[in-house]
Amino acid sequence: MMRFTGEPCPVCSEKFKEGDDIVVCPECGTPYHRACWAKAGACVHAAEHAAGFEWQPRAGAGAGAACVCPNCGAHNEPGAAYCSHCGVPLGRDTAADRQNAPIYTRTPTEAPQPRASRAGAQPDGVRMAAYTAGEDGGIYRREVGPDDAIDGIKARDWASFVGRSSPYYLMQFFRMSATKRKTGVSFSVLLFGPGYFFYRKMWREGLLYAAALLLLGLPGTLLMLLDAGVLPAAGWNIGFLAMLAQVCAIASWAVTVAMCLLGVYLYKKSAAKRIREVYDRVPDGPDRADALALCGGTSLLAPALYMLALFLGSMAFAALLGPYVQTLLYGVTP
Repeated sequence: MMRFTGEPCPVCSEKFKEGDDIVVCPECGTPYHRACWAKAGACVHAAEHAAGFEWQPRAGAGAGAACVCPNCGAHNEPGAAYCSHCGVPLGRDTAADRQNAPIYTRTPTEAPQPRASRAGAQPDGVRMAAYTAGEDGGIYRREVGPDDAIDGIKARDWASFVGRSSPYYLMQFFRMSATKRKTGVSFSVLLFGPGYFFYRKMWREGLLYAAALLLLGLPGTLLMLLDAGVLPAAGWNIGFLAMLAQVCAIASWAVTVAMCLLGVYLYKKSAAKRIREVYDRVPDGPDRADALALCGGTSLLAPALYMLALFLGSMAFAALLGPYVQTLLYGVTP
């Protein structure tokens, strides 16, 4: 509905408003008031369908029209100052807005002119900064435009899928694609652990990471339960369990470091798979940008539920340990 606000109905010429009952032609996507569609009985562009006609929103529509983000292609409410999906300024009427917009959405006069690369090439200066590998194995600065491909996917479509922070991720994705390197430090993974993957809607990766940490922490957990007397000590090899707990603690640290280094690559791989799935079912155009934004983006609820589960689990474990918690925290024997 949002994309049709401010567009004229081809039958009555009245502009669509929020709340209007709108139907679209299944062949070309032309919008109509439901009553106008019933009155016309057929699409006004029926004769053009065979030639592949596809309805498009008017370029430069008035103030009542939906704002299309130049960075990710998402449709926003009329008059919106910033894109609701990726946060890029819409309209860029002020110098501050132009400065905050991604480099590759600016005009040549707005974008800083980069220096020529060591290889002698002269970039056009209107795109997003990224890096690529030279023939001599060195890394050189270059520019990425909205239609440039990263692993066969346009940068604009990557931006539609990623949403906020897309300039950062596009730079990382292009670097990985150009250099064939999969590593890159992600402080978000270091700080939030599996919550990062849940935030980026990477359910499988988040669950596997969380399960690995839980499994590696199991020997240490059993050891504390034995020390607290919650579990009977009979039948347990305490020495072996203590050694296993130390090994698992080191392994847990190693897994955390590996995920910090590979987190962005795993996101790139997951995003590419889901983007191609959208490619297969949605034709190129505004609908594809909307589908990518819906499929991608972020989720605040998922990491919040994960953190809540961690909190409740910690509280339950502390209650299970009972007075032994004082010994763990303060070294005081209850």
